[in-house]
Amino acid sequence: MSRPAYYNEIDPYLCQWLRNLMASGLIPAGDVDDRDIRSVCAEDLRGYGQCHFFAGIGGFAYACRLAGWPDDETIWTGGFPCQPFSVAGRQRAQADDRHLWPELCRLIASARPALFVGENVAGLIALGLDGVLADLEAEGYASRAIVVPACAVNAPHRRERVWIVGRRLADCSSERRQQVARGVSGHEVEDAGRAATDDYELASGGKIGLADRDGERSGEARRLCGRATQWPTGGREGSLEHAARERRREGRSESAVRQWVDPTADGTGGLGDADDAGSQRRVERWQRTGEWDAWATGQTLAGRRVPESGIRLLADGISARIPKLRAAGNAIVPQVAAEILRALRG
Repeated sequence: MSRPAYYNEIDPYLCQWLRNLMASGLIPAGDVDDRDIRSVCAEDLRGYGQCHFFAGIGGFAYACRLAGWPDDETIWTGGFPCQPFSVAGRQRAQADDRHLWPELCRLIASARPALFVGENVAGLIALGLDGVLADLEAEGYASRAIVVPACAVNAPHRRERVWIVGRRLADCSSERRQQVARGVSGHEVEDAGRAATDDYELASGGKIGLADRDGERSGEARRLCGRATQWPTGGREGSLEHAARERRREGRSESAVRQWVDPTADGTGGLGDADDAGSQRRVERWQRTGEWDAWATGQTLAGRRVPESGIRLLADGISARIPKLRAAGNAIVPQVAAEILRALRG
């Protein structure tokens, strides 16, 4: 009999969070391993159904529950550290000592799970996604990546993320293996992405796809939700560098910044005080109707929609406020992952 779930998480605060969630029955029961992933070997994972690496607050495990994934059915997940690729950091990619994809790939290569689902920030597209997919393919996995943001499932924030799926070809039937090798297996994943993003357009205003340095991956396998071109490079509109500059508002006068959004305007869902009565009204409306004022009015910041955060960043007196905010910031949106998992089960 297989043990239902394995969780690998190095942060003691999050390890206890996972145990609390298991005790409440919100995620599958299992074992929490607080060792660094570099100390984990394939033998440690023998007999587990679900294996969740960089488990955080159990977002992938909860997504499995939302998608109706059996607790003991094999699936590996991993939102490997995004700091090497995030525009909020230095984007040192493989030169960053927090680049732990090679360690996760080592375990995948040794244990060979039937299915892997990963997640990372959009910065990975230009700085390492091609390598991740190449690593999976070298180990006998048909791989696919799609971009689905949080707002695609009506969450009131953008949170654009790359979702990576690898299905082991050796675990498919002969006919299915041929279909997967031709890229057909990715259609159900793409369909899930399209269903979640039909009304969503990326900030670049165009289509995106995977970098393919060697030209070896087929056009079908390079597609991200049907978007087949590449993220713009350099500093022009839509590029990663441009996005980082816009986030920091570099090169903009204060008056120009104020022209983007007037937080005093009624119903804009702008960048005002998250604790005011208007903010509470907008949060309650979103919870009740799934609609957000900033989306309805088309209010934008430098061409991007600006939903207001519901997290009270300046709140005082909350127990363990900083680790809670850090945990929320690192977590996935389970409802997005659940859409992908439902497609994979179908």
